[in-house]
Amino acid sequence: MQVGSFGFPEQQRSKVEKILRLSRRRDYELVAFDETALPDVLLVFGEEALSAPSVSALPADYRRRLVVVSRQKPKEVSLPHIGYPLISSRVIRVLDGIVDRTIDSVPLTDSDAPLAADVSENKKVALSDESRTQETEPDDNALRVLVVDDSAPMRQALADQLMALPMAMQISFAEDGASALSVTDQQHFDLIFLDIMMPGIDGFETCTQLRQKAHIKKTPIIMLSSKTSPLDEVKGIMAGCSTYLTKPIVPDEFQKVIRRVSKWITEYRPERAASQARTN
Repeated sequence: MQVGSFGFPEQQRSKVEKILRLSRRRDYELVAFDETALPDVLLVFGEEALSAPSVSALPADYRRRLVVVSRQKPKEVSLPHIGYPLISSRVIRVLDGIVDRTIDSVPLTDSDAPLAADVSENKKVALSDESRTQETEPDDNALRVLVVDDSAPMRQALADQLMALPMAMQISFAEDGASALSVTDQQHFDLIFLDIMMPGIDGFETCTQLRQKAHIKKTPIIMLSSKTSPLDEVKGIMAGCSTYLTKPIVPDEFQKVIRRVSKWITEYRPERAASQARTN
């Protein structure tokens, strides 16, 4: 999926290029703006750039694929907008929304079919890559999240929900309990999603061992389960989990849990930062 840019300073264009690589739903490619071969979506830096001859001369039906990147929303309210400074999750969410509405909803022609097959193959490769621990772009103010689940589709689903939130995200993945215990020794996380049923150490035991680490004692841990029984909930509480989330993910339920957990994070994050400062 080609994303063009117009009027961007080189530093910001480079940042956009890095952000596009973080997408897990689609294979985005940043390309130079070419009036003779228009990209699928065009990012325009600053509302004033809309008045540039090469932009104002674009076909009327193409304007729904224009995205204004600026501090203030454009006067032309029908145009999609991405706030500046750029936040990875916000950029990906807006692009995905435009593609969903204006591109994916359009039936493919025969000439489009090979390209569609290529994109599908790229998605498979990206999903395969997610089976390894990886991170989004570092950001000091980003919410650092660890997703622990042996299912690649589940990791993908959670990543999609997290990237749709209005806050910056730095997401890491682990396939099992042992990997989660290892990665949490190396870095701090603000939030941990933990599947119950995993090969090797299950979620309950993993949670118990995580809570034994001093820097994770107050970290919200959300346990993931396809179905929860009263016994599971008791075992989860005894292991130290903060709350449960049922699989498959229901967006409304996910949003409620995240809002509740965000309050906890707001409370303990400054305390943890002060503790780290004293340690250092």
